[in-house]
Amino acid sequence: MEGVYLLHHMHACNIMLLSVNILGGEKMPGFLHSERVVYILLTATAILWGGNAVTAKYTVGELSPITTAFFRFAWVSIILIGVTLYIEGKKALPTVRQLPWLLALGMTGIFFNNFLFFTGVKYSTAANASLLAAANPVITAVLSALFLHEGLQLRQVIGIALSFVGVGIVVTKGSWQVLSSLSFNYGDLLLAAAPVSWSVYSIIGRKAMREMSALKATAWSSLVGAFALLAMAVREGYHGAIHLSLLGWVNMVYMIIGSGVLAFYWWNQGVAVIGPSRATIFTNLIPLFGMGFAAFFLHERLAWPQLLGAAMILAGVWLTTQAGAIAGRLVEVDNET
Repeated sequence: MEGVYLLHHMHACNIMLLSVNILGGEKMPGFLHSERVVYILLTATAILWGGNAVTAKYTVGELSPITTAFFRFAWVSIILIGVTLYIEGKKALPTVRQLPWLLALGMTGIFFNNFLFFTGVKYSTAANASLLAAANPVITAVLSALFLHEGLQLRQVIGIALSFVGVGIVVTKGSWQVLSSLSFNYGDLLLAAAPVSWSVYSIIGRKAMREMSALKATAWSSLVGAFALLAMAVREGYHGAIHLSLLGWVNMVYMIIGSGVLAFYWWNQGVAVIGPSRATIFTNLIPLFGMGFAAFFLHERLAWPQLLGAAMILAGVWLTTQAGAIAGRLVEVDNET
C-alpha cells in the first residue's frame, strides 16, 4: 500500500509539471480566450465529470464521501497552486482584496456543493440527483439576469428547456412509470440546493475573474474548500490515514487530475470567457456522457428514448451557445458603430 501511495505521489508531481503546458495561463492568453476553444474545453469538462460518476462509485465504496472530497481537493489545490506559481510568479499570491472572492468561491463551489450533493444522495436516488442537477442552467440564467444583467434570448430559453427535457428522458429512459414513481424527501431538498450553490459559484467566479486569472481563482478557492471539507471529514472520523486498493487509487487520481484539476480550471475559464448562463448549459451534457460511460464500462444497454434524449440535450446546447454567439456579434457591431 505504501508503494502505491509513493507511486501516486511521484506521478502527481510529474503531472503537475506537465499540466503547465495543458493549463496555459498568462503565457497563452489568446488561445484560451477563443469561444470555439472554450466550447471544446467545456465539452471536455462535461466528459470528465460524466466519468466522475463511475470513478466516484468505486472510491466511495472504500472511503467516506466527504473524506474522498477532501483528499481530492487537497491535491487539486496543491497541484494548481504549484502550476499557478510557476506560470504567474508573484502574481499567483492572492491579495487582501481578492481574499473575499476566493473564500466565497471555495465555500460555494467546493464545500457547499460537495456537502449538499453527497449528503443529499444518501437520502435520495441517482435519478432524482440527475434531474435536480439539470435545473442548473435555469437557475444560473435567472441569477445571471438579476446580478450580471445578462439578457436571455428566446433561443437560449428554448435551448435550456429542450436540454432539460432531454436530461429527464435520459434519466428515466423515457419511461412514464419511472417518472411517476419518483418520490422526494429531505435529501432532495439538499440536492435542489446544490445547483443553487453551483450557480452562485459560477456568478461569483465571473466577477472574481475580472481581478485574477481563472487558474489563480481555481487554485486558491480549491484550497479554501479543502480546509472546509477537512473539518467535516474529521467529524466523520478521518485521522489522516488513507487506505485504498490499487483500483481505488487509480480512480482517485482520475478525480484529482481529470475531473478535478483540468475540469475545474476549464470550467472557470469558460465562465470567464462566455459567462455563467451560457457555460452552465454544458452541465446537461454530464448525464449524457455518464450514460455513455455506463454503457461502455458497466455494459448497461441503451434504449431508444435515451438516444432521443441525448439528441435533445445536444440540440439544446447548440441553440444556447448559438444564441450567445449571435448576441456577442451584435455587441461587437454596436461597439464598432
